[in-house]
Amino acid sequence: MQIFLDTEFTSLAKDGYACLISIGLVAHNGEEFYAELSDTWNRSLCSQFVIETVLPLLQGGEYLMTEDKLAFRLRDWIDSIEVPEGEEIILRSDAPGVDWPFVEQLFTFYGAWPKKLRRTPGSINLPTAAHNYRFEEALAAYWRENAGKQHHALEDCRALRLAWKAAIKRGISK
Repeated sequence: MQIFLDTEFTSLAKDGYACLISIGLVAHNGEEFYAELSDTWNRSLCSQFVIETVLPLLQGGEYLMTEDKLAFRLRDWIDSIEVPEGEEIILRSDAPGVDWPFVEQLFTFYGAWPKKLRRTPGSINLPTAAHNYRFEEALAAYWRENAGKQHHALEDCRALRLAWKAAIKRGISK
């Protein structure tokens, strides 16, 4: 089972230090998870890009939670997804080197690894130029229809899922 992952964070600092702000996931079957963190960051840590582009898209309310609550809610959500016996769940990201460390740290620190989750990320690697073309075209179309929502973690995952499905529609499944 593929689950598409995206995170928003304070900055792309040269020292590699960034704080998680929000996380979104959309399963291949359409199930969704979204959360914003209340205890891992503050505005003073954010780049100008994040202040202008990411922070205005935050929703707050029911999505706002502490890091420990996120770890267990996300684990429970992933574990609730039905997968065939012996199949694992793969988190796919367009930037696994950026998104995955947040997930890995969250589950490791709180001892909350989902049972069916593969412990290495997947990327959005497609086998041919034609698949990549369909992916990029679907992604561009999604953002034309959803202007102003890019860099919201859940919306970015919806876009990745739609583009992935468009790219693999001709029988490529992995």
